[in-house]
Parts: sequence; C-alpha cells; structure tokens
Amino acid sequence: MWQQVLTVCAEKLQPNTGLEARRLFHGRGHCYPGLEHVVVNWYPPYLQIALYAPVESQQINQLVRNLLDIADRAAVQIDGVAVQFREGRRTVTKEWHGSVPDEHLVHEHGLAYWIQPKRNQNVGLFLDMGHVRAALADNMQDAKVLNLFAYTCAFSVSAIAHGAHSVVNNDMNANVLNLGKRNHLANHQDMRRVRMLSHNVFKAWKKIRDYGPYDIIICDPPTNQRGSFVAEKHYPQVIKQLPKLVAPGAKLVMCLNSPFLDNDFLRHQMARWVPKFEYLGNYPPHPDFPEVDVERGLKVQDYRFR
Repeated sequence: MWQQVLTVCAEKLQPNTGLEARRLFHGRGHCYPGLEHVVVNWYPPYLQIALYAPVESQQINQLVRNLLDIADRAAVQIDGVAVQFREGRRTVTKEWHGSVPDEHLVHEHGLAYWIQPKRNQNVGLFLDMGHVRAALADNMQDAKVLNLFAYTCAFSVSAIAHGAHSVVNNDMNANVLNLGKRNHLANHQDMRRVRMLSHNVFKAWKKIRDYGPYDIIICDPPTNQRGSFVAEKHYPQVIKQLPKLVAPGAKLVMCLNSPFLDNDFLRHQMARWVPKFEYLGNYPPHPDFPEVDVERGLKVQDYRFR
C-alpha cells in the first residue's frame, strides 16, 4: 500500500535536497488515491509521519523501515521518526524510531526556524507558504511590512533577511510570538526592526495603524479558530481596515486555507469592500503540496493598492 509514498519520498530525499525542511509526501491533496490520509514531513534529520485515519502498527513499521532504507541508499541521515495520529481535533504524537527532540532548528531557503516536531497539531512552520516567502523576497528591500496573524513570524524573518526596513507582527497568541522572536534571534537579526503585538487584531487597529503606513501586508488568518476567528464572519471585518493601513502602491498578500471556501469568496469580498485594491492573480500551490482541486487547498492571492 505504500509504494506511491515511497516513490515520491525517494525522489525528494536526496543528498542535495536533504538539508532543508520540506513536505516529502502530500496525500491530503487527493492526488494519490487511497493515500489521502498520509503526510510525510522532513525536518532534517527527523521524519514526521502524520496519519489522518487509523493504520495498523505493522503497516506503520513497514513504512518506517522502507523510508529508512531509502534514506540509507541516498546517504541521508535520519536520527528519529515521529508518527502523528490525527482524529479531528484529537492528536497524539509518538516516537516510532530513534529519538526526536521536543524542539529543533530547521532551515528553509537558508533561514533558520525553531519547530516542535512532537507538538500535537502545528509544529511551528507552515511549509506550504515557503514558496510565497521566496517570491516576496525581492520586494522586501526598505519596505515597511505588516504580518497579520503572524504565528511564529516566518514571513517576518524572511522580510528582515531580505532588507525590509521594519516588520510589525500581530498575533493574539503571545506564546507563538515568543517563538517568532527566537526565530529572529536564531538568524542574528536586529530586533529593533521588529515589533511584536500580542493583541486581538479587532481591538488593535489603532496601534497597528500607528506603525504604518505599510508597503507590504501579509494576511494569513485561521479558517475557523473557535472564539476568535471564523473566515465567513470575520474576514470582511479585516478587509475593511486595509485601506487605512497601506502606503500608495502597497502590495497585499491575502491567504485563505479552507476546503469549503474558494478563491471567489476572497475575490468577491475584496471587490466589495476595498475596490481600490487591484487583483493581480493567484500564487500557485507549493510544488510539494499538489492538489487535485486547488479550490480545496491553500489559496494565496496577490493585490496592489491603486
């Protein structure tokens, strides 16, 4: 049952590509029938396997053995394998081979980020946004950047690394912002150019405006975070504030990660509430995250303030 998983992982797990974090197998995109429940992530030198449906221990043992054999033939070192069992909101992670640390420093496009590979749910770095961070790099020189729903500040780290004048990170979770600060420090960046605002965005618009106007805004809210953000209800409230935050000609990156809301939802909201933002197009899915139906995966749209 694992042949397609092994074939795809073998193509990616090579010495010349084995030094940076990446998704090795993305079953969630429904490109591999019968394997929609399987994800394999590479956080060198550790593997994380996420299973969204029950799999027998014997089958997991076989998968892990085969992945270790692939790595051995490619001269890629694997020190540990963690298996994450995901059933709705309930998640349990177990060490399956070797030892996996609670925290680990990984790299993406040459920049360092702390992750928690055994954390139940998100480990601290969204790999599916890596290509967007890379695409924005050339726009960052001397820019004032706003990172809304900043999580662990990966966009902020990339912005400063590529010459941004300053970045404001806003996220209501102070713990993830603390990890974001550690990400900046791991890259030896000047924290005087970075601000961390641990506020509910709907109560912080004035403070956010005070640090603007911004040349680039990245807006990547949760889809459905109980008690704080539901896309259908709250995204329009965010969109309405955008014209008050931007400098002339500002660039805007809008993200939506919901299988139930398509690109048209976001485009229609933007056209209705902020028609001065010109739609420039969509970023394609990350090549490591293939999707049969792109409308069900991560949507990332590019706008310019006219």
